[in-house]
Amino acid sequence: MMKKTPKTIFILFIFLTLGGLFGYTVSSSLHSIDKSKSILKALKENCNCKEINQVLYATGIQYGKNGLSTEKGEYELIDCEFSSLKKEVERIQQILNNKIDNFNQVDLLEFDFINGKNSKTVIIKKGIIQ
Repeated sequence: MMKKTPKTIFILFIFLTLGGLFGYTVSSSLHSIDKSKSILKALKENCNCKEINQVLYATGIQYGKNGLSTEKGEYELIDCEFSSLKKEVERIQQILNNKIDNFNQVDLLEFDFINGKNSKTVIIKKGIIQ
């Protein structure tokens, strides 16, 4: 029988923690793939833009200029037709909230609206426009 020394307990704790993080990352990645495809599809179906691109959709622990996140998406919306950026972002937020399961659990979404030489980035954190 193995002795349970403090060193053995510490090593066991480290392995269990790493295993838990790995399991969390794998399961959240599998679920997020569907979310990223659904977000892109909803944008393409509901926005009047010449082009919509998914630049990034990442899961796992990340830290950037907008803080800590475990799920982050970045999208480019190019040459879109709308009268007010604020109203358009509110409309997109409502569409995504209605069409994407657990939309309010996505840590960070960045939308880059590019029209000609002008560019404006809008951020939605946990379903709330920043």
